[in-house]
Amino acid sequence: MALALHLYRRIMRRGRVIGLLALSAVPALVFWLTAFDSSEEDLTATFTDIISSVGYTFAIAVLILTTSTLRDERDSGTLPYIYMRPIARLSMAAQSIAAGSAAALVIGVGGWLATVIAAFAVGAGLDLALPSLSLFAAAGIGYAAIFVPLGYLVPRALLVGLGYILVLETILANAVEGLAQFSIWRIGLSIYAGLEDGFGEVAEANLGPVTPGVGGGIAKLAIVLVIGLVALTWALRKRDAL
Repeated sequence: MALALHLYRRIMRRGRVIGLLALSAVPALVFWLTAFDSSEEDLTATFTDIISSVGYTFAIAVLILTTSTLRDERDSGTLPYIYMRPIARLSMAAQSIAAGSAAALVIGVGGWLATVIAAFAVGAGLDLALPSLSLFAAAGIGYAAIFVPLGYLVPRALLVGLGYILVLETILANAVEGLAQFSIWRIGLSIYAGLEDGFGEVAEANLGPVTPGVGGGIAKLAIVLVIGLVALTWALRKRDAL
Protein backbone atom coordinates (compact mmCIF):
# COMPACT_ATOMS: atom_id res chain seq x y z
CA MET A 1 0.00 0.00 0.00
CA ALA A 2 3.01 2.29 -0.41
CA LEU A 3 1.49 3.89 -3.51
CA ALA A 4 -1.82 4.54 -1.77
CA LEU A 5 -0.03 6.21 1.13
CA HIS A 6 2.03 8.34 -1.27
CA LEU A 7 -1.04 9.47 -3.22
CA TYR A 8 -2.98 10.16 -0.03
CA ARG A 9 -0.24 12.37 1.37
CA ARG A 10 0.11 14.22 -1.92
CA ILE A 11 -3.55 15.19 -2.26
CA MET A 12 -4.11 15.96 1.44
CA ARG A 13 -2.28 19.27 1.43
CA ARG A 14 -3.08 21.46 4.42
CA GLY A 15 -4.60 24.40 2.57
CA ARG A 16 -6.74 22.13 0.39
CA VAL A 17 -7.95 20.08 3.35
CA ILE A 18 -8.94 23.13 5.40
CA GLY A 19 -10.93 24.60 2.52
CA LEU A 20 -12.70 21.34 1.72
CA LEU A 21 -13.50 20.69 5.38
CA ALA A 22 -15.16 24.10 5.47
CA LEU A 23 -17.13 23.23 2.32
CA SER A 24 -18.31 19.90 3.71
CA ALA A 25 -19.34 21.60 6.97
CA VAL A 26 -21.83 23.93 5.23
CA PRO A 27 -24.83 21.63 6.00
CA ALA A 28 -23.96 21.81 9.71
CA LEU A 29 -23.91 25.61 9.59
CA VAL A 30 -27.24 25.75 7.76
CA PHE A 31 -28.80 23.35 10.27
CA TRP A 32 -27.48 25.39 13.20
CA LEU A 33 -29.02 28.55 11.75
CA THR A 34 -32.31 26.83 10.87
CA ALA A 35 -32.83 24.71 13.96
CA PHE A 36 -33.45 27.74 16.18
CA ASP A 37 -36.82 28.13 14.43
CA SER A 38 -37.66 24.42 14.69
CA SER A 39 -39.47 22.72 17.54
CA GLU A 40 -37.84 19.84 19.35
CA GLU A 41 -40.21 17.43 17.61
CA ASP A 42 -39.20 18.71 14.17
CA LEU A 43 -35.43 18.62 14.72
CA THR A 44 -34.92 15.21 13.12
CA ALA A 45 -36.95 16.08 10.03
CA THR A 46 -35.15 19.44 9.73
CA PHE A 47 -31.77 17.77 10.12
CA THR A 48 -32.42 15.10 7.48
CA ASP A 49 -33.90 17.65 5.06
CA ILE A 50 -30.85 19.89 5.29
CA ILE A 51 -28.27 17.11 5.17
CA SER A 52 -29.92 15.51 2.13
CA SER A 53 -30.13 18.75 0.15
CA VAL A 54 -27.34 21.09 1.30
CA GLY A 55 -25.06 18.07 1.67
CA TYR A 56 -24.17 18.31 -2.01
CA THR A 57 -21.43 20.69 -0.89
CA PHE A 58 -19.70 17.58 0.44
CA ALA A 59 -20.03 15.94 -2.98
CA ILE A 60 -18.31 18.95 -4.54
CA ALA A 61 -15.56 18.78 -1.91
CA VAL A 62 -14.96 15.11 -2.73
CA LEU A 63 -14.91 15.94 -6.44
CA ILE A 64 -12.21 18.58 -5.97
CA LEU A 65 -10.16 16.26 -3.78
CA THR A 66 -10.38 12.90 -5.52
CA THR A 67 -9.94 14.06 -9.12
CA SER A 68 -6.48 15.19 -7.98
CA THR A 69 -5.43 11.68 -6.94
CA LEU A 70 -3.68 10.85 -10.21
CA ARG A 71 -4.12 14.19 -11.94
CA ASP A 72 -1.58 15.87 -9.64
CA GLU A 73 0.95 13.20 -10.55
CA ARG A 74 0.25 13.61 -14.26
CA ASP A 75 0.38 17.41 -14.20
CA SER A 76 3.66 17.43 -12.27
CA GLY A 77 5.23 14.91 -14.65
CA THR A 78 5.86 12.27 -11.98
CA LEU A 79 3.25 9.75 -13.13
CA PRO A 80 5.61 8.07 -15.67
CA TYR A 81 7.97 7.22 -12.80
CA ILE A 82 5.13 5.40 -11.03
CA TYR A 83 4.47 3.52 -14.27
CA MET A 84 8.07 2.34 -14.27
CA ARG A 85 7.66 0.55 -10.97
CA PRO A 86 6.83 -3.17 -11.04
CA ILE A 87 3.24 -2.65 -9.90
CA ALA A 88 0.35 -4.47 -11.56
CA ARG A 89 -2.15 -2.07 -13.13
CA LEU A 90 -4.97 -3.64 -11.08
CA SER A 91 -3.02 -2.99 -7.89
CA MET A 92 -2.22 0.55 -9.02
CA ALA A 93 -5.90 1.22 -9.72
CA ALA A 94 -6.99 -0.29 -6.40
CA GLN A 95 -4.44 1.72 -4.43
CA SER A 96 -5.39 4.93 -6.25
CA ILE A 97 -9.08 4.48 -5.45
CA ALA A 98 -8.18 3.49 -1.88
CA ALA A 99 -6.18 6.70 -1.47
CA GLY A 100 -9.03 8.79 -2.87
CA SER A 101 -11.58 7.00 -0.70
CA ALA A 102 -9.48 7.47 2.45
CA ALA A 103 -9.09 11.18 1.70
CA ALA A 104 -12.84 11.50 1.04
CA LEU A 105 -13.60 9.73 4.32
CA VAL A 106 -11.42 12.17 6.25
CA ILE A 107 -13.30 15.11 4.73
CA GLY A 108 -16.61 13.30 5.30
CA VAL A 109 -15.90 12.61 8.96
CA GLY A 110 -14.89 16.25 9.36
CA GLY A 111 -18.16 17.42 7.84
CA TRP A 112 -20.09 14.97 9.99
CA LEU A 113 -18.34 16.13 13.18
CA ALA A 114 -19.47 19.64 12.31
CA THR A 115 -23.08 18.37 12.30
CA VAL A 116 -22.49 16.77 15.70
CA ILE A 117 -21.32 20.12 17.08
CA ALA A 118 -24.35 21.84 15.51
CA ALA A 119 -26.67 19.23 17.03
CA PHE A 120 -25.29 19.81 20.51
CA ALA A 121 -25.42 23.57 19.96
CA VAL A 122 -29.20 23.45 19.44
CA GLY A 123 -29.78 21.16 22.40
CA ALA A 124 -29.97 17.84 20.56
CA GLY A 125 -27.84 14.79 21.26
CA LEU A 126 -25.49 12.56 19.32
CA ASP A 127 -28.42 10.33 18.34
CA LEU A 128 -29.61 13.01 15.92
CA ALA A 129 -26.39 13.17 13.92
CA LEU A 130 -25.02 9.63 14.29
CA PRO A 131 -26.97 7.93 11.45
CA SER A 132 -25.88 10.62 8.98
CA LEU A 133 -22.29 9.39 9.24
CA SER A 134 -23.36 6.55 6.94
CA LEU A 135 -24.31 9.08 4.26
CA PHE A 136 -20.99 10.91 4.41
CA ALA A 137 -19.05 7.64 4.36
CA ALA A 138 -21.02 5.98 1.57
CA ALA A 139 -21.09 9.08 -0.62
CA GLY A 140 -17.37 9.68 -0.10
CA ILE A 141 -16.44 6.15 -1.17
CA GLY A 142 -18.89 6.12 -4.08
CA TYR A 143 -17.79 9.45 -5.47
CA ALA A 144 -14.12 8.50 -5.10
CA ALA A 145 -14.75 5.37 -7.19
CA ILE A 146 -16.05 7.62 -9.99
CA PHE A 147 -13.92 10.73 -9.68
CA VAL A 148 -10.48 9.09 -9.29
CA PRO A 149 -10.75 7.46 -12.77
CA LEU A 150 -12.36 10.64 -14.10
CA GLY A 151 -9.41 12.72 -12.93
CA TYR A 152 -7.04 10.41 -14.81
CA LEU A 153 -9.08 10.16 -18.02
CA VAL A 154 -10.43 13.69 -18.52
CA PRO A 155 -8.30 16.86 -18.64
CA ARG A 156 -11.12 19.06 -17.31
CA ALA A 157 -12.39 16.56 -14.80
CA LEU A 158 -13.77 19.20 -12.41
CA LEU A 159 -16.15 20.54 -15.04
CA VAL A 160 -17.27 17.05 -16.04
CA GLY A 161 -17.70 16.07 -12.39
CA LEU A 162 -19.70 19.20 -11.65
CA GLY A 163 -21.88 18.37 -14.64
CA TYR A 164 -22.49 14.92 -13.20
CA ILE A 165 -23.42 16.29 -9.78
CA LEU A 166 -25.45 19.31 -10.87
CA VAL A 167 -27.08 18.00 -14.04
CA LEU A 168 -27.43 14.24 -13.67
CA GLU A 169 -27.89 13.97 -9.91
CA THR A 170 -29.93 17.10 -9.18
CA ILE A 171 -31.88 17.63 -12.42
CA LEU A 172 -32.10 14.58 -14.67
CA ALA A 173 -32.38 12.09 -11.81
CA ASN A 174 -35.43 13.99 -10.55
CA ALA A 175 -37.01 13.92 -14.00
CA VAL A 176 -36.09 10.39 -15.10
CA GLU A 177 -36.81 7.74 -12.49
CA GLY A 178 -34.30 5.22 -13.83
CA LEU A 179 -31.37 7.63 -13.55
CA ALA A 180 -31.98 8.05 -9.81
CA GLN A 181 -30.70 4.51 -9.29
CA PHE A 182 -27.27 5.61 -10.60
CA SER A 183 -27.02 8.60 -8.28
CA ILE A 184 -24.24 8.15 -5.72
CA TRP A 185 -25.89 10.64 -3.40
CA ARG A 186 -29.17 8.72 -3.45
CA ILE A 187 -27.35 5.45 -2.83
CA GLY A 188 -25.85 7.05 0.28
CA LEU A 189 -29.26 8.44 1.24
CA SER A 190 -30.81 4.98 0.94
CA ILE A 191 -28.30 3.66 3.50
CA TYR A 192 -28.97 6.68 5.73
CA ALA A 193 -32.72 6.14 5.42
CA GLY A 194 -32.27 2.54 6.46
CA LEU A 195 -30.76 3.75 9.74
CA GLU A 196 -32.91 6.82 10.35
CA ASP A 197 -36.70 6.53 10.76
CA GLY A 198 -37.46 10.26 10.89
CA PHE A 199 -36.78 11.38 7.32
CA GLY A 200 -38.45 14.70 6.53
CA GLU A 201 -40.47 15.47 3.42
CA VAL A 202 -37.56 17.12 1.60
CA ALA A 203 -35.26 14.19 2.41
CA GLU A 204 -37.88 11.73 1.15
CA ALA A 205 -38.19 13.75 -2.06
CA ASN A 206 -34.41 13.79 -2.49
CA LEU A 207 -34.31 10.03 -2.05
CA GLY A 208 -36.88 9.73 -4.83
CA PRO A 209 -37.65 6.24 -6.16
CA VAL A 210 -34.57 4.67 -4.58
CA THR A 211 -35.60 2.09 -1.99
CA PRO A 212 -34.23 2.73 1.53
CA GLY A 213 -32.11 -0.04 2.98
CA VAL A 214 -28.62 -0.62 4.27
CA GLY A 215 -28.05 -3.91 2.46
CA GLY A 216 -29.28 -2.69 -0.92
CA GLY A 217 -27.28 0.53 -0.64
CA ILE A 218 -24.07 -1.30 0.23
CA ALA A 219 -24.60 -3.72 -2.68
CA LYS A 220 -25.01 -0.81 -5.12
CA LEU A 221 -21.94 0.86 -3.62
CA ALA A 222 -19.94 -2.33 -4.18
CA ILE A 223 -21.02 -2.37 -7.83
CA VAL A 224 -19.91 1.25 -8.24
CA LEU A 225 -16.52 0.38 -6.73
CA VAL A 226 -16.07 -2.56 -9.12
CA ILE A 227 -17.01 -0.41 -12.12
CA GLY A 228 -14.59 2.32 -11.05
CA LEU A 229 -11.80 -0.21 -10.46
CA VAL A 230 -12.32 -1.87 -13.85
CA ALA A 231 -12.46 1.49 -15.65
CA LEU A 232 -9.29 2.77 -14.01
CA THR A 233 -7.43 -0.51 -14.56
CA TRP A 234 -8.33 -0.38 -18.25
CA ALA A 235 -7.25 3.27 -18.46
CA LEU A 236 -3.91 2.60 -16.79
CA ARG A 237 -3.22 -0.21 -19.26
CA LYS A 238 -4.38 1.57 -22.42
CA ARG A 239 -3.88 5.30 -21.88
CA ASP A 240 -0.61 7.21 -22.17
CA ALA A 241 0.73 8.23 -18.77
CA LEU A 242 1.60 11.64 -20.16
